[in-house]
Amino acid sequence: MNSRRSSTSGFTLIEVLVVLVIIGIVLTFATLSVNPSGPGDRLDTAAQRLLALAQDAADEAILSSQTIGLQIGDQGYRFIRLTDRGWKTIDDSDSPLRPRRLDDDIHIDRINNNGDRKQQNRQAKSLTLPASPIAGRKAGEPAVQEDNNNNDKPQLAVPAALFLASGELLPFTLELSADGVKHRFDIIGSPNGDITLKRVDR
Repeated sequence: MNSRRSSTSGFTLIEVLVVLVIIGIVLTFATLSVNPSGPGDRLDTAAQRLLALAQDAADEAILSSQTIGLQIGDQGYRFIRLTDRGWKTIDDSDSPLRPRRLDDDIHIDRINNNGDRKQQNRQAKSLTLPASPIAGRKAGEPAVQEDNNNNDKPQLAVPAALFLASGELLPFTLELSADGVKHRFDIIGSPNGDITLKRVDR
């Protein structure tokens, strides 16, 4: 008597459907986490990203033995590197410090050292390079800014934050806010190199 053994094996239709449903759920959560839709969520993501990038810039300054600057504008921000020839934008597409664009309803400002938020010191709307602070070097884009009180001593434009090769940085406070959101974030840089993120309800 001959017996046949079925060699056919595979997934049932129900098993395939279950797998597809699971994949759909995972993709949905991944999409929501990567692309938050609400202004509050997008502000949170932007603040966390800028904090991480500022910390990366501080590390890069130490590893490369070069000063790294952060320049901000109405449409976003970018990091710049101080070389022998002056400031140069870090624009490598593979670099985490490449220029970043903010959503139209998210704003970034540099707060004055006295903490007066009524006089926010936002840099130029166009992301132009500040003049090089190296003595004897040509200014970057734009030319040095003239001081009306003393034309003999032009004032050099400086980035919103400077990360030094020594691991130190010039104190700064950056404020991120969004239209219609009842909180903001302050990114605070201390002289010892610590960079912290503070949520402020308003």
